[in-house]
Amino acid sequence: MNELKPDFFVGTGDIVYYDWPRTKDQPAATALPDLRKKWHEQFRFPRLVEFFGRTPAFWSKDDHDFRFDDADLTGAKLPAAGTGIDLFREQLPIAPAGDRDKPTYRTHRVSKNLQIWLTEGRDHRSPNEMPDGPDKSLWGKTQREWLQRTLRESDAKWKILISPTPMVGPDGARKKDSHANLGGFQHEANTFFAWLKENNISGFFTVCGDRHWQFHSIHPSGVEEFGCGALNDENSILGHAPGDPRSTDPDARIKQPFKYAEPTGGFLHVQSREDRSLRIEFRNDGGEILHAVEKSGNED
Repeated sequence: MNELKPDFFVGTGDIVYYDWPRTKDQPAATALPDLRKKWHEQFRFPRLVEFFGRTPAFWSKDDHDFRFDDADLTGAKLPAAGTGIDLFREQLPIAPAGDRDKPTYRTHRVSKNLQIWLTEGRDHRSPNEMPDGPDKSLWGKTQREWLQRTLRESDAKWKILISPTPMVGPDGARKKDSHANLGGFQHEANTFFAWLKENNISGFFTVCGDRHWQFHSIHPSGVEEFGCGALNDENSILGHAPGDPRSTDPDARIKQPFKYAEPTGGFLHVQSREDRSLRIEFRNDGGEILHAVEKSGNED
C-alpha cells in the first residue's frame, strides 16, 4: 500500500477483535483497560506507524470492534453496547474528543468526480432476531433518510457507499447480521435498491468489509458490490458463491464476475481519474492484481 502512495485509506470495520483470541491465558476483552489494550497492541506495529504517518484514513466499526461477533444493541453480555460506542469514538478520529452526539455516519466529497459515504451499522440497528420487514432497520430511520437525501443532492460522477457489512453478498445462510442475510435486513436493502432506481441515482456502487473473502457481485437490481476481503492471509477464507446451497443466494440470482480462487489477504485499490473513469483493483497481500474492473467516464 505504501508503494501505491494512496491519497487515503478506508478501514471498513473489525479493526480489532475484542472477542478474539479466547484462551485461558488471553480471554475475550470486556473491561475498559483490556479493550483499550487491543487498540494499543494493533497500532504500535512499526508498519502501521509508518503507513498512517503518511496516509490519511477514514474509519468504520463493525461487530468485533463494537462488542462481539454479530453484536447488536441488545443483551447484557459485556462489553456493553454503550461502552463499545464510546470507545470507538475515543480511539479513532471520527469526532472531536468528548463529542457523543455527532453521528459516526458521514459523507465526503473526495474530488470533482468522487463522493464516498460511510454508514454506521451498529449504533442504530434493530435487534438481529427481529423478523425482517419494513419496521426492521440496520441503519435506523434518521441515517437512512440522511443517506437518501445526500445521494439525491450529490452531482458526483461516482458515488461509493462503503459499508461495514455486505448488502449484496452472497453471505452464509446461517447469519442474520447484514443486509445480505436471509432473516436479517434484506427488506431494507431491497427497498433501498429500488429507491436508487426510482430516483435515477447513477454511478452508485457499494464496497463492503466484514466478509473474509474478495468478491465482485451484481444484485438482480443491478447494484454492484465489491468485497475487500481480509487484509491478512490468516483471516481469509474461500467464502460463498451464487448457487451455494449454504448461502443467501441458493438460486444463483446474483451475478458474480469475480471471487478469488484461493483465499488470500489483500485489499481493494480504487482509482478515480480526471477523465471521469474509475478503476477498481483486487490485490492480494503482496500487491499483485488478481482482478480489475474499469468503469468509463461515459457510463450512466
